[in-house]
Amino acid sequence: MKQYLVLAFIALLSGCESLDHAMSATNDALGTTGDLLSGDLRPLSAAQPATLTEIWKDWQQNEVAAKDKWSLKTLEIPGIVTRVSATGVIVGQNKLAVIFSDPNNPKCTAQALTRDDLLVNKTAVNKLKKGDRVTVTGVLDSDPALLNEDQKCWLTIGKAKITARS
Repeated sequence: MKQYLVLAFIALLSGCESLDHAMSATNDALGTTGDLLSGDLRPLSAAQPATLTEIWKDWQQNEVAAKDKWSLKTLEIPGIVTRVSATGVIVGQNKLAVIFSDPNNPKCTAQALTRDDLLVNKTAVNKLKKGDRVTVTGVLDSDPALLNEDQKCWLTIGKAKITARS
């Protein structure tokens, strides 16, 4: 009898992992469908490496050219987590926000906004802590902004997938 209980428990645990994987795949599929329906095809392109500082320097040189260069792509940006937060309180309309800085230029920061606060996103974001190294894959959601006279930049990366790095 105990053997059956152990087997049932193992099956239940493996089912949870499969369920989490299924939720992740469903979330990705729904997000892609939403992108197609909204006409935003940027997240469907292959991710291109970039840094927050690169984007900011281009913006300082020529905003029109920089927007053409960076806003039409899916970007893959390395960063260091400075804060993990959320944008609101209404479940289903809330987005999770990971504030991160350029590893080589802490004056250049960004917020990575997930598509929503679904469990699959919470699971990934809940593991992050201040100081963790991450890779943010997403699209530039707003023009970079100058926050103060110290030339500190601020960007928003939307539809973001945040992955911890070692």
